[in-house]
Amino acid sequence: MEEELRCYVCKEFYREPVLLPCGHALCRICAANLQTHVHETDNASAVSSDYQEADKASVSSETDSGVVCGSRPNSYAGTPAAPIYPTASFSLVCPVCNKQIYLDDNGADGLPPFRVMRTIVERFGGVNIAPPAEEACQMCEGEKRAAVVRCEQCSVRYCASCRDAWHPTRGPLAQHELRALGTTCVDHGSTPVLYCNTCLIPICQRCLAERHSNHETQPLSNAARAHKTDLSQSLQQLSEEAKAVTEYIQLVKGSGEKVNDSCEELERQIDQACSEITRAVERRRDELVRAARHTRTQAANNMRSLTAHAAQKLREATALLHFSIEALKETDHAAFLQVGNILSARAQETATGLRDSLESPPSPPALTLDIEPVLRTVKTMNFIECIPPGAPEMAVEACAARGCSCTLAWRPPVAPHSVRGYILELDDGLGGPFREVYCGRETVCTVDGLHYASLYSARVKAFNGAGEGPYSEVIGLQTSPVAWFSWDARCAHAEGGLALGADGLSARAAGWQPRVVVADQPLARGVHYWRLRLDHYDGDADPAFGIARADVAKDKMLGSDALGWAMYIDGVRSWFVHGGAHGGRAAGGVASGATVGVLLDLTRGTLRFTVDDRPQGDIAFTGLRGAFYPAVSLNRGVAITLQPGLPPPPDLLMSNLSIE
Repeated sequence: MEEELRCYVCKEFYREPVLLPCGHALCRICAANLQTHVHETDNASAVSSDYQEADKASVSSETDSGVVCGSRPNSYAGTPAAPIYPTASFSLVCPVCNKQIYLDDNGADGLPPFRVMRTIVERFGGVNIAPPAEEACQMCEGEKRAAVVRCEQCSVRYCASCRDAWHPTRGPLAQHELRALGTTCVDHGSTPVLYCNTCLIPICQRCLAERHSNHETQPLSNAARAHKTDLSQSLQQLSEEAKAVTEYIQLVKGSGEKVNDSCEELERQIDQACSEITRAVERRRDELVRAARHTRTQAANNMRSLTAHAAQKLREATALLHFSIEALKETDHAAFLQVGNILSARAQETATGLRDSLESPPSPPALTLDIEPVLRTVKTMNFIECIPPGAPEMAVEACAARGCSCTLAWRPPVAPHSVRGYILELDDGLGGPFREVYCGRETVCTVDGLHYASLYSARVKAFNGAGEGPYSEVIGLQTSPVAWFSWDARCAHAEGGLALGADGLSARAAGWQPRVVVADQPLARGVHYWRLRLDHYDGDADPAFGIARADVAKDKMLGSDALGWAMYIDGVRSWFVHGGAHGGRAAGGVASGATVGVLLDLTRGTLRFTVDDRPQGDIAFTGLRGAFYPAVSLNRGVAITLQPGLPPPPDLLMSNLSIE
């Protein structure tokens, strides 16, 4: 706690401490030495720019810090000086946070006394701080002591000793009113009894009537109790963080012993291996020993640095902890409220960043020697890995699934494990066994060709010369619920009169021979619905719509072989076609501008068709399993446009459920 009790400038125990608006303390003499005179030419810019940011910079706002740096030398209680003084006579820069502070004509003498600091310094620092003249006993001879009471009739301040000696509570003086001294209202001289929640300052009854009648207030003791509760909670968090840092220091020291033991064992292995080889290897042995000792030296230096850093952080946190605990003992509520919020904020800030500033403790070097090939490869003798690497960490924020592909990223295992490569594994999207999809040194991989509407699980592990490490945590990636595809550009047939649009969605046929067009992506899982709009149809063509396998015949009507499932339709009726067999005739045809819909339900293995979103016949085909490509066969000037990734008509889904 001693660090909190010493002035940042003179490094001595605080003497007549004052509180700056930024929340830091200085000796009044040190503050006076730091202040500089503000020239008249600087006042215009100070008023127009700096004072516009006064509240933001905590320069002279009572609502910000509870402190007014105006001509109020002995108290912070009361209402803000309004308006803010038009010119600044002095300024100083806080040596702790480098904030610029502007002062009026009183300069550093106008800064409020830091009562809590003075009390704690006297209690633990063994230093008797002379109080300001306006707070000193008027009856003491020699060294002045702080007054504790003031007689309203005698108008004299007394310390405890002088009160007992010169103003006893008996005889003719028994009727005098002795008022306990403490923080007083600078405007009215009375003791604050309320706390304004709007202005965040203690006020007296007259302040309430004059300036704070419309503000929310509460008893001063209640406000102090609430602020002490907040500070206590912050200190509890700080105490837990300090305990964690203490455990961290012990962990670092324990790691040092392991590092020493490991390095000693490494030296023993080196000596034993080098004793079995020739004199030429002796020179290599010396190099390896020096390398091992250098490792230990580096580790020791690193441990000393980590320990010193952690110890310094712990000292700072402990000092703040003890100082704040002592501040909680302050009986003068107004004096405590002067600093309660500041200490609470410091405690929270320190507790939040305490462990974040610490580095991981060093680990023993994972090294050993393999002497088998030494006699053959003396010049290449070196350390090898003795343990497999740890588990990589999935970089979840960089993983994503788009369409039927996914991108996965991960972070290397924590040092000192060396890594030669990674193995990425995915399941089948249905909770099945994992399979390897990537092996290499990169930490980012994109996997294509996945199924739509599937939830894939992924994991990764690292490997080196000693073997494979453990798997990372498993993460899930959901592919797109609907399929987005276009026509395969390889299906365009210039001689056969089949042309595809630049967007990959439109197709037109000019010849008499039917030509089959398939999509560029297969569908193997989920429910998919797409439409084909007839941009041109003259009534003599034979279009067929449906699905096909990858190697379906491209020069026949779709459905003519066993690899296509289709619906042939003309202007008045339709048939279902598969393997050259027709069936399921239904009334109703198409014309230019009509749309033919295809509903492929791979969950149930069924295929249905619609015309203008109305069912065309019953379920056309069942028992469909595997991967299918959306397909169409065109001839005689038929032009169509593909509309993929559509939600199926609700009536069609309900009819599927009814049939099922």
